Amino acid sequence: MKAFTRSLIVFLAAVLLLALPFQASKASAASAEDTLYAYIPMDIDEHWAYEALDNFVSADLLKGYTDSYGDTYLKPDLSISRAEFVSILVRALGLATEEAGKSFADVPAGKWYSEPIRIASSLGVVNGLTDTTFGPDELVKRGEIATMVVRAFESSVKFEGEAKSFSDVPDYFATPFIAKASQAGIVRGATATTFKPYANATRAEAVVMIQRALDLQKSDLPEDAVLTAVISEENAKETEAVNAEEYGKLGEIQAQYYTGYQLAASFWDGEDLAAMKEQGYKMAFELTAPASYEVVSKSNRFAVIHTTGGKINMKLEGPDMTHTEVIPTDATYYLKKMPDNSWKIYYMYEDDPEYSEDEFGL
Repeated sequence: MKAFTRSLIVFLAAVLLLALPFQASKASAASAEDTLYAYIPMDIDEHWAYEALDNFVSADLLKGYTDSYGDTYLKPDLSISRAEFVSILVRALGLATEEAGKSFADVPAGKWYSEPIRIASSLGVVNGLTDTTFGPDELVKRGEIATMVVRAFESSVKFEGEAKSFSDVPDYFATPFIAKASQAGIVRGATATTFKPYANATRAEAVVMIQRALDLQKSDLPEDAVLTAVISEENAKETEAVNAEEYGKLGEIQAQYYTGYQLAASFWDGEDLAAMKEQGYKMAFELTAPASYEVVSKSNRFAVIHTTGGKINMKLEGPDMTHTEVIPTDATYYLKKMPDNSWKIYYMYEDDPEYSEDEFGL
């Protein structure tokens, strides 16, 4: 389960403040936590697809179901409809077009799924069940999602390697798409020899298949300097605002550089620091060693950056006390490309990343 992370600068401040007799503001704590819990599903911690599911939630690519207690559930083993899958696919790829798309009698204008189906059909990613019906509420099959994913990624992913041979895949419309998806490792099979093309796909299977394809997108890679500038600029602006005690600017800065989980997690930073100021505390930061950046991974739309070696001298002055401490700023940042082609941080944590692969295939 992901930890509650906030901006790096405010996290470092918390290292000192936790030990002090300072009472933070709780004016907006309830609403902030309600928002944050939407990014922390209760039912995926031990799931084989945890990494992909958690990443999709953090990046605002997948929404869960909220119960009456405010807890969020992804229901990863639940079957997924054709409309739901197309919506996630369009969102994950950032697909957009002004073309009209195909007209389906069962996709009326104004429905939550009408726009993504229009976009996907106009780009040739999806077809209907018939010439006039799409079947938005029909459960999508594993062979169908393999077909849609290959169509969606065929211009940005290299489908190379040897295709797997599945004994239960007949000669039908999805056969060449299942083969291409297996070439790229996007699908691996239900077992070593079977794919179960007609089985209903689960939410977890759909997300994992899209995640694998996203990881393979290398046709339009961002420059390393573009990615690292997002991190360095955000940290510099936050540091400047804190040193000037302009805590009201933190929300504006975070909205500029954060999205998804990270933006929600930083909701109350300014309030806490303003409360600290009211009680007579003043904090100052000084960079004593710059960080080195390692691009752990990057694709057309996502990137992971690890920073090491950075150090900040923190000075805290308050009633009858002065405290200084040098703190390392090592952290891992997850970034995604936004619709306006800018890059934003959707998740950050201070510890080294722990990577694990799913235990099962697809």
